[in-house]
Amino acid sequence: MGKLLDNLNKQLKTEYKQDAEDCLKIYNKLKEMDGGSVWDSKWKPLTDVTFEGFPSSNRRYKPSAMGYIFLKGIS
Repeated sequence: MGKLLDNLNKQLKTEYKQDAEDCLKIYNKLKEMDGGSVWDSKWKPLTDVTFEGFPSSNRRYKPSAMGYIFLKGIS
C-alpha cells in the first residue's frame, strides 16, 4: 500500500487535508491492529475514493460512513 500512502500525503497539501488526515488515522490503526499490514478488504469499507481528472490517476480519499464510526471508536 505504498502508493496509497503517497496519494494520502499528496492529498494533505490540498483543500481535502482533513479527509486525508482522517484516512491516515484509519490507516495507522489498521496497520497497528494487523501487525504492520493494511489489508485491502479492511481498508475499502472504511473509505471512499473519488477519481479526479482524466486519466483517473488522481485519487481523493475520505472516510465512508462506517469509517467515521471507526474513527469515533479509536479516539
